[in-house]
Amino acid sequence: MALDTERQKIQHLLRRAGWGYSSAELDGYLTLGLEGSIDRLLAPEAVDDSAAEALVAGLAADPHQDRAALLSAWHLRIVATRRPLLERMTYFWHDHFATAIHIVESPAFMQAQNDMFRSRAFGRFDELLTAVARDAAMMVFLDNRVNVRSAPNENYARELMELHTLGEGNVYTEKDIKEAARALTGWRITTEPLTEEQRMQKRFPLPLGAALVPSRFDSGRKTFLGVTGNLNDEDVVRTLARRPETAAFVSAKLWRYFAVPDPTREMLDRTTRAYFDSGYSIREVVRTILTSDEMYSDAAYRWRIKSPVEFVLGFLRSLGLVAVSGRATTHTRAMNQVLYDPPGPQGWSKDGTGWIASSTMLARANFAYEITRLDGPRGQVADVPALLRATGLTRSAAQIVDGLADLLVGGDLDSENRQVLVDYLGGEAHFNFTEAQRAGKLHGLLYLMLSMPLAHLA
Repeated sequence: MALDTERQKIQHLLRRAGWGYSSAELDGYLTLGLEGSIDRLLAPEAVDDSAAEALVAGLAADPHQDRAALLSAWHLRIVATRRPLLERMTYFWHDHFATAIHIVESPAFMQAQNDMFRSRAFGRFDELLTAVARDAAMMVFLDNRVNVRSAPNENYARELMELHTLGEGNVYTEKDIKEAARALTGWRITTEPLTEEQRMQKRFPLPLGAALVPSRFDSGRKTFLGVTGNLNDEDVVRTLARRPETAAFVSAKLWRYFAVPDPTREMLDRTTRAYFDSGYSIREVVRTILTSDEMYSDAAYRWRIKSPVEFVLGFLRSLGLVAVSGRATTHTRAMNQVLYDPPGPQGWSKDGTGWIASSTMLARANFAYEITRLDGPRGQVADVPALLRATGLTRSAAQIVDGLADLLVGGDLDSENRQVLVDYLGGEAHFNFTEAQRAGKLHGLLYLMLSMPLAHLA
């Protein structure tokens, strides 16, 4: 399907660069137009997000100390934020620099890393690389905290090149991995001091940063990717950040994340130029992608299967079910994804095929049922009549189907599926049922829409 109208392009933009949209949110972006919408998304600092921050601050438990609260805090941000692309980029970096709490164990370290990704989401890539190298969660996950002169550990150096910058087998050699590991030696995690009572309570100390211990650092001469000297972590990062292979590798991942499955050489050249011309600015790389013709091409249209987090939190956002976000982990776990716990340093499935199995599709259907059932608590199930009032729809079955489809699947129903849903509501005539029948039909319609194949495609 071609994305011909500005409305279709903005809906597509909000699926890829946001987390879906409510009716009011879509109206706001339509007022801005496509170009204005992209500018708004790329300037989160200009948007007041205090309401979402207040929801996070109001959690009963501290995300730094409690795993459930850690997850709830990010779920709340995604569902309630007015800065959707910022959370999209935070999620991208969490997947790109994947770390898992089942190894890190500390919610405090994971929350600090999440905050760091958010604060540096659109900044310079070299500065982000340095921050990640000294990040407590990453130092635990890939063992750089135990990388010392007397016993170099190559885990982080290897993944830094293979997964974070150059790409597997691209340019670097085993010798480069060993030399980089030497340059990355000597760092330890610094944390807040705990009182005896806090230790007895098994409080997780907050990370304060990383400190270089000179006696643990290998100060000898090293040669890394052709650069020779007494190299340290900043030298490694600078060398990697200025490589065209790094620009192309990170650009390709961003093209796939936002736009098309197979970016061409010319497309990569464009984003590589943006990367270098802007001084390694991720914001300008993303801007190049979001403003490209390819972003709105047939090749970009719904080729990727939504991750469980996209599926669950996106529909909670569209339906205004902020209260349900605290229970989202139950649903995403059944679909094989939990934030902060990717399966390994490679992150999650990139094209979405890894999300599809009989058990996970059943879990998606169960989620759809849970938020559309008639007997659910107020605020935790969709209020379909309120949605219809908000969109100004009449009692026409066709208008109701078209209105909900516009909200939930971008209005992309084919004629056959549209007719099935219209017939479910009683056909082209006015939607005439008793109040009880009407409520049941509306909730059933919503369930059917959330269960359609189209609902699972980004």
